Order: sequence, then structure tokens, then C-alpha cells
Amino acid sequence: MVCELHRLGYQRLRVMPYIYPVAYRVAIGPAALFSTRNGAYSADPNLDRFAVYSSASQSSYFGWDDAHTDTARQLADKFIMRFGAICESGRGRDWAYAGWLSELMGTMERLGALPFVMEEYFQPGPEELDYLPLWLRGQTPSRFDLPPAPELEYLQTSTPQLNSPRQ
Repeated sequence: MVCELHRLGYQRLRVMPYIYPVAYRVAIGPAALFSTRNGAYSADPNLDRFAVYSSASQSSYFGWDDAHTDTARQLADKFIMRFGAICESGRGRDWAYAGWLSELMGTMERLGALPFVMEEYFQPGPEELDYLPLWLRGQTPSRFDLPPAPELEYLQTSTPQLNSPRQ
């Protein structure tokens, strides 16, 4: 879905994948909230600035009851409508990140792996990582290059807004 959002002009949206004790989660937010050290991680404690998907909700993406069979494009369209402020904060070009995410998606599909920036008991911590771990069931995590850092020029001019989902 995020690759679709990138195609629609929201390339400054980023993902932070992480493993929570009960589920795999992905937080989606504007680049301005992400670390310049690890462009896949945000230390922002205010999750209201992100849209968070949890695998515990299965196909009820973001808690939506009308998206069980949606395509990635249909999910992207709903995301724009329901998380408008997040999308507006993520509008613009970031070809380096969009290309990185596209390559990561291909690697995930090929390996059957899930990326993560943090997990209980995993070391090093997200700000110390020099690679993105890829979780493969029953194996030592594989490594993938970290995404490019958010552009400093964008970070200085961006003022992300709090957002709550619209139903």
C-alpha cells in the first residue's frame, strides 16, 4: 500500500516496521518524524502522528471493517481519505526512499522475510543499527541496507500535524 501511496505523490511517507510482543506492526508517518541516523526508525513517542497497522487485526487494516478484500491501491485510496493530515505531511518527492522501499518489497517477497527496527531483546537498538534486520522464521535475521536518511531541507520546513483517523 505504501508503494501505491508513493506512486500517488506521497513519497515522503515512511514505514517503521517492528515486532511487538503480541504482533508484527508497521507505523506509517511523514519523513520529518524519522531518524536521520536510521531512516526506518522514529523515536517519536506520540503514535497519534502515525497510522499503525497490527498483524493482530489481520485483514481489518487500521481497524477498518470495509477493507478485508481491498487491493493495495484501494487501501491507499482509503488511507488518503482517512489519514489526510498524515498524507499531507508526507506529500512530495523522495525518489531515493521510494526506490529503497520498492527494492525492500521485492526482497521480502523473494525471501518471505519481514523487516523490523526493534523487537523485545533484540540488540543493537534501532539508533545503533547499521542495517535493517529481516526476520525469517527459525533463522538468524538477514540484513538489508538502511533506507536513506530523510532530506534535511525537508525536515527543516516540515511541521507534521497530529491526525486521527476519519471513518
